[in-house]
Amino acid sequence: MFKNLPLIAKIASLLLLLGVFAAGGVLFAGTKMQTIDHAYGEALEGPSRATLLLARANRFVVQYGQAVYRSLSATDAEANAAAIATQEAAIERFGKMIDAAAERLPEAKQSIEALRGRFQQFVTVNCGDVVQRANASTDAQSNLSIAAEWNASCMPLLETLTQDIAALIDEKVAALDALEDGLHAETARTITLVYSLLFGGLVVVLGIAVFATRFGIVKPIDGIRSTLESLAKNQFNLTIAGTDRKDEIGKMAVAAEELRGALEAADRAREEARLADLRAAERLKEERAAIAADFETKMGALAQALANSSSEVSQAARNLSASAEETSRQAVAVSSAAEEASNNVQTVAAATEELTSSIGEIGSQVSRAADMAVDGSQEVNRTASDIRELSEAAAKIGEVVKLITDIASQTNLLALNATIEAARAGDAGKGFAVVAQEVKQLAEQTARATQEIGHKVADIQKATGRTVGSIETIVGTISQIREATAMIASAVEEQTATTREIAANTNMAADGTGAVNDNIAGVGRAAEMTGAASTQLSSLSSSLSDQADEMQRRVDEIVRSLRASG
Repeated sequence: MFKNLPLIAKIASLLLLLGVFAAGGVLFAGTKMQTIDHAYGEALEGPSRATLLLARANRFVVQYGQAVYRSLSATDAEANAAAIATQEAAIERFGKMIDAAAERLPEAKQSIEALRGRFQQFVTVNCGDVVQRANASTDAQSNLSIAAEWNASCMPLLETLTQDIAALIDEKVAALDALEDGLHAETARTITLVYSLLFGGLVVVLGIAVFATRFGIVKPIDGIRSTLESLAKNQFNLTIAGTDRKDEIGKMAVAAEELRGALEAADRAREEARLADLRAAERLKEERAAIAADFETKMGALAQALANSSSEVSQAARNLSASAEETSRQAVAVSSAAEEASNNVQTVAAATEELTSSIGEIGSQVSRAADMAVDGSQEVNRTASDIRELSEAAAKIGEVVKLITDIASQTNLLALNATIEAARAGDAGKGFAVVAQEVKQLAEQTARATQEIGHKVADIQKATGRTVGSIETIVGTISQIREATAMIASAVEEQTATTREIAANTNMAADGTGAVNDNIAGVGRAAEMTGAASTQLSSLSSSLSDQADEMQRRVDEIVRSLRASG
């Protein structure tokens, strides 16, 4: 209950408790002071006042005796009258004082009334006659006689009365002194008790305040301070006491609990961010490794494909060169055969007149020419096939050139991506950016080389096209030779028909062999051009192979840089 009160209520309750003790002390002191004051008032209005009245009454007794002495000393009636007036006034005032004293001192009323009776008896009975004679006498001698009687019989009674009144006064004064001492002692006890009560209340309140402050304020605040120190050390696995309190300490504890939760959440967020950074770094490392591996794989494959393509180009160039050489050899053979056929035709023309006698030899020569024409036709067909293969190889070279161009474009794209990744990597990717730039330059060089190869391949295709045309002409010519030989064979079989027809046929054969010689010369020239193109293509394929090796080396450098930066 107390711990849920606000601090101001706690302090106010302690002050209220101190005020209760103070109010109790004041109330007790006030009550005691009232009692003492009442006692003092009663003493002043009662015994003290009665004592004063008795003292005055005693004085009037003495005044009465003095008035009697004035009567005894009076020498005329006026002096006696004045003395009598004084005596009567003293008796009257004595009575009033006694009445007032008896009223204020009821416990001594009997004693006071006894004093009144003794004084009345003294005035009326014991010394009444003496006083009357003294009041009536104006003679000095008579007054002396009365005075002697007064002194002898009345003064002792009057002195005894005054002494008894004085004794009663002393008794009451002693009682008043005792009452005063008692009241002083009571006052001192009251003051001591009030001081003790106030001091004890102060000690109790201070004790309660110290206890409440120590265990209700200081200790919880110290606990919160210790908690805050632990929170500053990132120690969140702790319990904050006092969160169930409703006072400021409870609010501080709740705030500390909220702070603990916020700091713990922030710490978790920092840890998650750190782990996320680690995961991102690991993922970036893996991505870089994957990029490096993919780049290595793709570029290796591209370089290998480029090397293979260059090998294929080189092989095709070698095949083309071999085909050209074979074509040249076959052309020489065909030329020799054509020349021999021409000689034979001339022999036939020269020996027309001897046709009958040499028909067997002509048939043999014609058969031989037919066979050679067939062989020439076969050689030409093989040459045409080789030329077609050369054309197809040139087409494949074009495809390889296109593939190399695609590889260069992809390499350029990969270099651009590598440049972007290097820019993202910052300072760590500067070396990677340089390597990517070199790869880009290599890709551009490769593109230029492939473009040049494409031009050369186009030239080869044009040359092969021309060669194919020439070979087709040769094929046509050889076909004509075959037709001519067939006609010669026919003419030999029908040698009896006409010599002119034979001459015409031999002339046609001579013309055909001339055309064959011309076409064979064209085939030789085309074969030489094909050989030169194949030599240049072989040189380009070697250069392409070297560039593929250089690209593979640069790719390896890029991969190493990527893995090193990862």
